[in-house]
Amino acid sequence: MAVSWIHPGHGPIVQPSRSPVLDRPPFPSPRGALLASPVALALLPLALTACGSPKPAAVAPTPVRLVSVRALPFLDAIDVQSTLEAIREVKLAPEIAGRIVAMPMAEGQPVRPGQPLFALDQIQLRAEVNADAAEARKDRVNAERYIFLNQQGAVSTKERDFYVTQAIQSRDTLRANLANLGYKNVLSPIGGVVGNINYKLGDVVQAGSVVTSIVDNSRLWVRLDIPGEDAYRVRPGLPVVLKAPDAPGRLLARGAVSFIAPSIDKEKQTLLVKATFDNADGALRNGQRVKATLVYSQAPSLAVPQQAVLLQAGQPFVYVAVSPEVASQRLGRKLDPAPPPGTPVALQVPVTLGTLQRGAFAVRGGLNAGDQVILGNLFQLRSGLPVRPGTAPETRR
Repeated sequence: MAVSWIHPGHGPIVQPSRSPVLDRPPFPSPRGALLASPVALALLPLALTACGSPKPAAVAPTPVRLVSVRALPFLDAIDVQSTLEAIREVKLAPEIAGRIVAMPMAEGQPVRPGQPLFALDQIQLRAEVNADAAEARKDRVNAERYIFLNQQGAVSTKERDFYVTQAIQSRDTLRANLANLGYKNVLSPIGGVVGNINYKLGDVVQAGSVVTSIVDNSRLWVRLDIPGEDAYRVRPGLPVVLKAPDAPGRLLARGAVSFIAPSIDKEKQTLLVKATFDNADGALRNGQRVKATLVYSQAPSLAVPQQAVLLQAGQPFVYVAVSPEVASQRLGRKLDPAPPPGTPVALQVPVTLGTLQRGAFAVRGGLNAGDQVILGNLFQLRSGLPVRPGTAPETRR
């Protein structure tokens, strides 16, 4: 139905009638829609949930290898780089100068005590000895005559003393030259092996010049300079093990502490210790560089393989395989995403380590016997990730 009225200055205005259908707005009001649709109201929470963040997907377990923590024997020891020294070694040098006229020795030749090694020219010295012997005989005769004359009152005591003193001097000169004549023949003072020979037959050597050396390698010792704070721990008889520096696993010999210095070096603050080794087979050599291990004690300790240990900010740690419940308790939170039921997870555990021996670290704290330490794929792990025990490649560092 249309209604019309007259507007001043205008014609009639027609007000259109409202149709029940055409009068509806193009979109229903939200309130009206919700009130009119109870189903839409019930589905609203599901729609809002579907529009939120997606649920984390499950992570596939990482393949790893497990090693059980157990006790191994560990040495409480100190390693020292040192040099073997022959207990008996003699450097041979003549006490007088001369020309080498005989050399019945060769390098590397075994010799016995008292065996001749080389001789110097004796012709001139022997002539001097013969002249000194004649002079000594003459002076002795003169001294005896003047002693007799003094007893008879024919000569003074002063004259007698002069000839007696002269006879004594001649005798001492003869003895000195006889000793020098003995020095012309050089004998081996010990049994051993001839070392490098520095002179040849016919060479002239001066007094004190080293011609060769005799080394007895049957018994050797090694010098160990240990820290002064360990002085109270060392005692005679402690075992010492020798190893090759380039092959630490190769055992060379076993010995024992035989000498402990009575005082500590003031400047270095080290204590000198010597250990003695039998070398009947001659495998060791004088002057040989070795790695000596002084063993203070030996006791079992929990151990982990070296390749299982990682370092973070200076703190060593390992990964152990535990149940999700244990990991959640240790981490203080729930694992998200939750691992499949019955699947172990990795847990990072800081550890306190001791010495490294035979590829394993002694564990001073952080682990218990029986803990399952993870090997392989370590850089792919973090606490809470599921793992699959089995075989895995070793971690490259």
